[in-house]
Amino acid sequence: MPVLLPFTIWLSWDNSTEGFPLPVMPEKISISRGGRSSDYQVLGTGSVSVPESPELAEISFESFFPQQETYPFIHPYYSIKEKEVVKEGVVIKQFFKLKPPSFYVQSINKWMASGYPIRVIYIGADAAKGNIINLPMTIESFERYEEAGSAGDVFYSLKLKEYAFFSPRKVKAVQKNGQTALRKEASTRPDERIPPQKYVLRSGDTLIGVSKSQLGDSGRWREIQKLNGIKDSELNRLQAGRTLQLPPKKR
Repeated sequence: MPVLLPFTIWLSWDNSTEGFPLPVMPEKISISRGGRSSDYQVLGTGSVSVPESPELAEISFESFFPQQETYPFIHPYYSIKEKEVVKEGVVIKQFFKLKPPSFYVQSINKWMASGYPIRVIYIGADAAKGNIINLPMTIESFERYEEAGSAGDVFYSLKLKEYAFFSPRKVKAVQKNGQTALRKEASTRPDERIPPQKYVLRSGDTLIGVSKSQLGDSGRWREIQKLNGIKDSELNRLQAGRTLQLPPKKR
């Protein structure tokens, strides 16, 4: 991903193995995050409101994917003709060739159907003052249409919702002052990579081992067996080099 210029929306998927800046920035971006609290009745005091974690952020906007490169308002990333250009003190290391609207539509549809979040980065007018949004988000809706007089352009509206990564927190028993206490282990950085859908068998592999290493659950080996049409008689003599199809990893 290149250095991002002000007024840029970057969408990416699978830990940034796929992604692009929006060719045409929307005129308006709606960003909302509601507060949340719980009310309790306290004896002698009455109703007390206790603040809790805020609601998940939501972002929505409308724009279009252009069919032609001649529009004057296409994002600079698509109009740069050299591989390295300095603009407003920022060195742009990469430029993009504008693709047909179908490319962007198919990409967003693919990401939406994958069941995994995308990464949304918005750079506002002054990034130095914190005018940046960088969130994992799910695609809640993606509507598109065409208008008369704009042949080939695809107009769209996109609604996104913040995605909260979740996983069991590990705890460790430690001795402190002669007593046993539980200590939470540090959380790890969320892994945004999409798990592979194929696996090439190596010498000594078993379906139980493959299920554990690739899906995180050794008990799903029967799913792999059924998906690949492996007979029970073949389980103890799996051929190295064979490519197995894997079921989706459960979240």
